[in-house]
Amino acid sequence: MRKYLLASAASLGLMVAASGAAHAQAAKAPAPGQIVVHLNGLLNDQINMIGATGDNVQGSNKLNPIGMAGFLRLYPGFDATTENGIEYGVAAELRTAFSSAGAGIQENSSSGSLTGLAIRRAYAYIGTPQTGFVRFGQTDGIWWLLSTGEYYNFGDGNLWNSDGGVGNAVPSQDHPAGLFTSAGALYTTNKIVYISPDVDGFKAGFDFEPNSNGFKQGEICSLASASGCATLASAPGSSAIGDARRKNTITGGLEYSGEFSGTGVTLAVDYLHAAPIGVSSGSITDAGKTNKYTGYKSMGIAEFSGQVKYAGFTLGANVKTGQVNDGYTFLLPGQRDLLFYEVTGIYDFGPYTVGAYYFNNQSAGAYYLGSGYGRTATNYGIAVGANYALSKNLGLYATYLYGHRHQAGYNFISNDSTVATGYDNVQSQAFSLGAALKW
Repeated sequence: MRKYLLASAASLGLMVAASGAAHAQAAKAPAPGQIVVHLNGLLNDQINMIGATGDNVQGSNKLNPIGMAGFLRLYPGFDATTENGIEYGVAAELRTAFSSAGAGIQENSSSGSLTGLAIRRAYAYIGTPQTGFVRFGQTDGIWWLLSTGEYYNFGDGNLWNSDGGVGNAVPSQDHPAGLFTSAGALYTTNKIVYISPDVDGFKAGFDFEPNSNGFKQGEICSLASASGCATLASAPGSSAIGDARRKNTITGGLEYSGEFSGTGVTLAVDYLHAAPIGVSSGSITDAGKTNKYTGYKSMGIAEFSGQVKYAGFTLGANVKTGQVNDGYTFLLPGQRDLLFYEVTGIYDFGPYTVGAYYFNNQSAGAYYLGSGYGRTATNYGIAVGANYALSKNLGLYATYLYGHRHQAGYNFISNDSTVATGYDNVQSQAFSLGAALKW
């Protein structure tokens, strides 16, 4: 029953064998009246070799194809059981924060290379296997907890959707976009979640997120500058709001898991709905847009996923479609709906895990009415990886990534003013060797 309580364990990738449904460790609950405190962690370091279209465009900066990347993550918390059998606890995930390039890490912000730890997840849970569990705080919602088909247990999880590692090190203009299920825009926000007990293999759940903010974010509110308020519902125009802030996000999902003649099957369906910050007067005046808009469309996305497991093999698929743009942003009138699909195959044998996936993302991208760009942005990526666990706490891995982006008429390298027109097709490749130590 604990498999839904510690979704952050899915990010451990290598030796934890986390599934795409974030069914994390099936740890035994403490005895009634007891509490167990834990401080788990993960240190990852790797050497990367990256080549991409934007690396050596004439007139632009040049990038060294060889580099290193690494991070530290800490997972503090506790688990407990009351005398009458109610389970509760706290789980958190702290990650190395991003910083500007510099000559080594400095301990002051003026150096331009400040580093530290950021709180990504921080939530509490309470419940029983008979009644289900409630969690609240900065936590994964139903969108991830009752889904499958997206995995991080090969290539140490440092794939195209990695928050750190080789996938993150590929230059942003060459990095293919994908509407992945595990997205910081969704799991770092304050929400309340309920997951039902297991009834003949079926689980259901729902969550509610009032706004797209985490702990202590936009909490101090001034109506004179209301765009900084987490609870902002509408404002004149939207130049200070953008297309990413949500309000009243609701997600519901249903999952079925069963085993038939030694073959494990999991199927899930989810739906996410969110409203944009309203425009109380005036129109959207985002830079570069030649048309005026009175507001964004609401967000509505359906997710269909499944996996089959047999004799060490796992085959998974995840499909999403709906009224949304890349990065879980809102659409403007005239922009097309998004379609994303991902197919993954994994094989575990002894201390080895090998896997590969392919994803394809069709979206509006940079298109808007009158832009002159193609109506569809096509992004796709391939990831291939292998792990070797020397022990339960130490593993080695290798990862290969290939990515491609295309949108007719749009210059992906346009942030460099010296680059000529074109570059509406860009690609990237990356190879990585690394080690992960987990405790």
